[in-house]
Amino acid sequence: MIAVTAASVLSGEPASADPVPVPVPQAALTDRAFGQVAEIHLQGAARITTVVLSAEFAQWHRLHPNATAEQAQTQLTARQQLLDESLTTFDLLLPEQDLLLKSVDILLGAPGGETRTSPEITGLVGAVIGKTVEPWDTREELASGALRTAQWLRGRDDALAAVWSAVRHAAAASASVATAWNAVLGEPIGVDITNTYEELRQDPGLSHVDLDAILALRDDSVAYVAAAKQQLASLHAELLGLSLEIRLEIGENNSKCPPEGPPSAACTAAAKKAAEDRDKDRQQTISDIKAGVGMVSTIIGFADPAAGKKSKVIGEAVLTTISAISKYAAAITGRGLAGSIFSTATLAMTGNVFGAVMSIVGLFGSSGPSLDAQILAQVKALRDEVRALGDEMRASFARVEAQINTVYANMMAQFDKLNAAIAGNTAQITLVQQQVAQLGLRLEDIAATVLAAIGDATLHDARADINKYIGYLENFGQPIPTYGEFVGPENEFHLTSTQLASGAAFVVPRTDADNPAVDPTTALNSFGEARSINYLARVASGRDPSMVEPSTPVGNPTVWNLGAQSYAMLMLQNPTYAAQVSAGRAAQIEAEGTRIADLAASFGRPANGNANGLITGLVNEYVAATNELSTALAAFRTNEVQVRYEPDANGVQVKTPKNYDLFWDTDKPLAPAPAKADETTVPSCSGTRQIDRPSNVRYDLMSNMVRALQYAYTPRLDEPPAGVRELPEVGHCYTPSWVYTRTTGYGTGVIRHYGKLRLQIHSRFRLNSSTAWQNSRTADYTWPDEQVYQVDCEFFNCDSETTPEQGLTPKWPSGRYAFASGATVVNNTALDTTLTPTLRGFLQARQKSMYDRVRDQSTQVSGPVPTALKKVNTAARLLQAYTRLGLPNALDSDDVLSANLFGQYQIPVNMPTDAKIGNAYAKASGNYTLCGPTPCSLDPSRPLRDQVSLKVPCEPAVDSSNLPGDPLGDCLITSARSRANTLMQRYEVWADQMSAGLHRERVPWMNDTLTGLRITTRLTHAN
Repeated sequence: MIAVTAASVLSGEPASADPVPVPVPQAALTDRAFGQVAEIHLQGAARITTVVLSAEFAQWHRLHPNATAEQAQTQLTARQQLLDESLTTFDLLLPEQDLLLKSVDILLGAPGGETRTSPEITGLVGAVIGKTVEPWDTREELASGALRTAQWLRGRDDALAAVWSAVRHAAAASASVATAWNAVLGEPIGVDITNTYEELRQDPGLSHVDLDAILALRDDSVAYVAAAKQQLASLHAELLGLSLEIRLEIGENNSKCPPEGPPSAACTAAAKKAAEDRDKDRQQTISDIKAGVGMVSTIIGFADPAAGKKSKVIGEAVLTTISAISKYAAAITGRGLAGSIFSTATLAMTGNVFGAVMSIVGLFGSSGPSLDAQILAQVKALRDEVRALGDEMRASFARVEAQINTVYANMMAQFDKLNAAIAGNTAQITLVQQQVAQLGLRLEDIAATVLAAIGDATLHDARADINKYIGYLENFGQPIPTYGEFVGPENEFHLTSTQLASGAAFVVPRTDADNPAVDPTTALNSFGEARSINYLARVASGRDPSMVEPSTPVGNPTVWNLGAQSYAMLMLQNPTYAAQVSAGRAAQIEAEGTRIADLAASFGRPANGNANGLITGLVNEYVAATNELSTALAAFRTNEVQVRYEPDANGVQVKTPKNYDLFWDTDKPLAPAPAKADETTVPSCSGTRQIDRPSNVRYDLMSNMVRALQYAYTPRLDEPPAGVRELPEVGHCYTPSWVYTRTTGYGTGVIRHYGKLRLQIHSRFRLNSSTAWQNSRTADYTWPDEQVYQVDCEFFNCDSETTPEQGLTPKWPSGRYAFASGATVVNNTALDTTLTPTLRGFLQARQKSMYDRVRDQSTQVSGPVPTALKKVNTAARLLQAYTRLGLPNALDSDDVLSANLFGQYQIPVNMPTDAKIGNAYAKASGNYTLCGPTPCSLDPSRPLRDQVSLKVPCEPAVDSSNLPGDPLGDCLITSARSRANTLMQRYEVWADQMSAGLHRERVPWMNDTLTGLRITTRLTHAN
């Protein structure tokens, strides 16, 4: 796509009327080619260790110009062995910038090298710690790595290029250096530092570009740049084609090794190994293309330095993105296989993508962009690539972090604004830069501590000094004029880290932990982990005595980091002045940072090989709180929803609990409801007489439909009810009749009518007293004996008639036994059919009412449900806080841990900013609203429909006891228990890893600053 775009632009380029030649410095071209070839052949950690060793070795040569080849080789070998022996397996897996600081720190700490005085080492360190403290650089970046990645991408290429150039010049000046470098570093990777440009350009890794075709046009700058950009576009198109292949692989793997659920038969260890091999091959291809991008960008820079820089940064961004998703594709292949660590690299991948995007935004300063259509096409291609990535990753992102999809949407919106800004709306550049930079994987309130304080008097002076003195030379064209002026910002940054960081403006008092009126969830949501670190230490000590609370409060990590990072930059940028400052000043900052980092790490440190008592206790408290919530929900349903006001003996309306199946629907049998107590007698249906009730006439023999309505139904939900006359009624009544058999006496003057006595006893029902009775059940019995029930006299007045009631008198009560044993029963099923919608409508109204009322309860402050929810929130919020501070690296690499703490399907919570439980009940209620006045269609899982944070079908229960008794409540509680159980398993896995020495924990952004500060002090002080 890019190649086509670029070519179309090229076809419209007018020919240069007066060609201007391009100066191509051969030495610079050769230096660049050597660096790119070296990086092609160096993979992984070897690239960084070789660069660091080369930077130190170049300085060693400057100080030992007459050293023999043997001396030089001995020196370089010894330093290489030092690094090889000191760097652990864990270190070699660090991101490039972290490994660089670690390597420099090791070399600085061992005598015999020239690390401290090497300007190239200083440049490398500066590329990691940065040259400016921009507003967005001060926010807490607990795991994503996005901002550190952006900073590194901005300075990486220039810093590495300076090293390759320096060591190559040293080799050109000294055969001893060349021999030593080749023997120790070059030969193992097949690179010769003495190669000419002609020899270097023949390297197979540069086969993706035709450099000679571009250089052949050096006499015409327009044609020269156009040809270079066309080749650059082709490289981008090749990368994006590779990306399509990777994303298709990811899509296929998501079905084989899904983000959720068990792996399929195709998800095997062999498949994972094959994916890792494919990634290895792709990384080599990406490395080759990167070298081509680097060379072409350099060639463009000879004609147009600004365009060359932009081309290089955009190229790095695309390369970083493609490399990240390739590693991700390999990592998730085999996801779900039995293994100790779930490292799907989701967060690392997204951090790299965000970093790449922000590095592009960083190209544009207040003067606005000056990109032509060809480079803009590459920006747009990256935008489309990231958009496609977001679509492919949606299922995995939803699992890991609920906010990731939102962040992607926001990032794409900023990309669109960036396009508009590039097109000419330069007034939006600063806004776009800040808005994009604010996007991260976790946009937490904790960052507000510093961001809000920017305008405060507390940090006003520090911010002013950052603005003026960091990057002073670049801003004002000269170094800070005097040592006396330098001391001002030095003191301000020192003060910020050592004193202001622990001031009242930035630290929640630890004694608040002793105040029962201070809710931990409220405190953490209001102030964040950084400001609450001393408070958290006090809480931890109270829960687990092995957690040692510091004797004096530590500083706010964010404020400390602001001061410490600024201090390190100031020293590195002003080494002459820095050398005059006592190293003890930096040591004080480092000591305070170490105290903060040690305290944070203690929260996640294992005990006796297992997760510590703090973590274990909080998980147990969470599960106990869900049990309490389950009991409260069940009690609320029993005592507040499944109730009806009924009159007592005095006619006073009393709220009466009812035990029935609230969630019955026609897909299952209706359970019988408790029956009304039977009277001892049965009244006549049309008179006042009563007879003793036979044993086969009972309310419990009426249909379940009638019994349910009589027991539970009320026509309205509002309280108090109007009275008993609104309630359904049941009753018995009898109807005797004669069953005619024969007539005799015609023509004799006396006609006798014979019949058998029939008795029907009806069990009847009506919804209220204003409606007609309807027979629900009829017991029918006819006595077998025949009798005269009517006499008609033709000639004299002797007419007589025995009414059915009179006929019943001699047969009752003795006849009731015959009735009980011989009566035929007929149930009115048609009545049940007509009553079914009434019962369904009533139950669904109660279901909706229950979900509405529980949603209301979730926002209350008192009562059993709010009390249980508060305990759920406290345990979950503390787990989040202690994991962020104590296990940030585990959180970074374990998507299961992250998902269960922060993801869409995290352990359920109901915090003001994350009301997952309350929202679930609101959604359940809303699912009934769409039905209208008639009952909803049959759907037993209606409360779970379209739930955002619950899965359907619900997760298998690790414990099915003590459930609330409704679909949503049951799913909520079993999900909470299941996720808490999974969470505990992940904590134990990481405890095992740390106990075995295979994993270390340190808040990443603090660790980088600590290392950078220590290195800067050593670089600027002789001793």
